[in-house]
Amino acid sequence: MSGPAELDIPLDRPGRIFGAMRLPWSHDESAYGQIVVPVIVLNGRPGPTVLAVAGVHGDEYEGQVVLGDLARDLDPASLAGRLILVPSANLPAAMVGRRTSPIDGGNLARVFPGRGDGPPTMQIAEGLMRLLLPHADYVLDLHSGGRTLEYLPCAWSRLPGEALQRKQTLDALAAFGAPDAGVVLKPQSQGTFLAAAHNAGKIAISSELGGAGALTPKTLAIARTGISRFLGYAGLVGPKPAPAPVRFLSVEPQHFVRAPGRGLFEPAATLGDAVRAGDIAGRLHDLERPDRAPEIVRFAADGILLCRRAPAPAEMGDVLAHLGRPVEPAELL
Repeated sequence: MSGPAELDIPLDRPGRIFGAMRLPWSHDESAYGQIVVPVIVLNGRPGPTVLAVAGVHGDEYEGQVVLGDLARDLDPASLAGRLILVPSANLPAAMVGRRTSPIDGGNLARVFPGRGDGPPTMQIAEGLMRLLLPHADYVLDLHSGGRTLEYLPCAWSRLPGEALQRKQTLDALAAFGAPDAGVVLKPQSQGTFLAAAHNAGKIAISSELGGAGALTPKTLAIARTGISRFLGYAGLVGPKPAPAPVRFLSVEPQHFVRAPGRGLFEPAATLGDAVRAGDIAGRLHDLERPDRAPEIVRFAADGILLCRRAPAPAEMGDVLAHLGRPVEPAELL
């Protein structure tokens, strides 16, 4: 069933249009309130449509900043096509710097395709699916590690099952041009916008652009360059970008290191390090039992340290680190 979300702007008007996706939200402070998700459309000459989304998690900032800059600064007349920007898709979460919504606790990256009669986070997902995704030829869903994780800045995608879509996904990851590209072979996370875009037949990739709840010149530069190159790959701006040297990293279940209990995690490796199975990933300190020596946590596979936990305190089951295994694109095909 269609939900209550509506766009307050046309998508086909020439030029630069600032507007929003709106859905009703009645609460204690506003009986007839709304959730207002900013949407910006840049229409140039006839051509393909790119839908670029950030802020699906509110504590992931690189994409939100860069898409906001793009909305203000990019000249629509320079585009051979249309660019639809949603800088803060989960605006309620973005306003409080949280991964999940303060309204209903929903994780927008786990509820696609959404539900029109569901709670607000599901209604946001349903609105993005119904109002924006059908118009897109290419989709860019920008993420980073948020407050709890820090990534080696990279392009990112799961690998679709269909052969042509796999090739298109790898081409798009290479076109983004980040130094690394993480490829998830057996995704554990379902309900993502990226998965929904792939299921809809779109050429779609994501990113993991740093994290730790911070912005850096390096991660912002990779985001800006990657988006510019992706627009060139899609044909919205010219010329088409030249191939960039990209290291593909396969992300597999055995690459994840989880906390065996509660404690302070002391990492033993730095992002980008090459490690071997059996190497020490770090030590977990039990503050309640200072008589106990720290527990040694080890890697279960060879690989490159692609991600680590940012805050030292960890609970049982938290991801402390994960690896990526260098692969050639032909192996992924």
